[in-house]
Amino acid sequence: MFQVKTIEDIPIAYVQKRGHPAVVAGQAFWELEQRVPLKGNKFYGVFDESKNEYRACVALSETNQDSTQSMDRGVIQGGAYAYTTIVGDYRDIVRQVGPAFDELARSCKRDPARPCVEFYKRHTEVLVMLPIIADQSAPMIP
Repeated sequence: MFQVKTIEDIPIAYVQKRGHPAVVAGQAFWELEQRVPLKGNKFYGVFDESKNEYRACVALSETNQDSTQSMDRGVIQGGAYAYTTIVGDYRDIVRQVGPAFDELARSCKRDPARPCVEFYKRHTEVLVMLPIIADQSAPMIP
């Protein structure tokens, strides 16, 4: 089951790695966490399949300007996203992210112009967000 929400653009700083998230996400987040404190920041993972690039991201804020000053910057594009929430032990969550995206992709019409997004709400909760075209408040009927 999924829900739909619309988000605004999110300015970010990031560490980028080439490769599939299952392989490179851990290293990307490790590098990001060496620069930016976990406490008080919002963290995202962004995977662009067309470029085979994964970005471990932190939302820019007044409190992290110094720690993100030398980092690459970008924007998580706003718009409509179908999402599901994964709750549990962090190691279990990480294993469920890929299958959760697959399930969303089977249920929704994806917007290929925007990458998939993971929002690490807390250590035990992740929102898996698939960009979608227009408003989709109900699953597609196969």
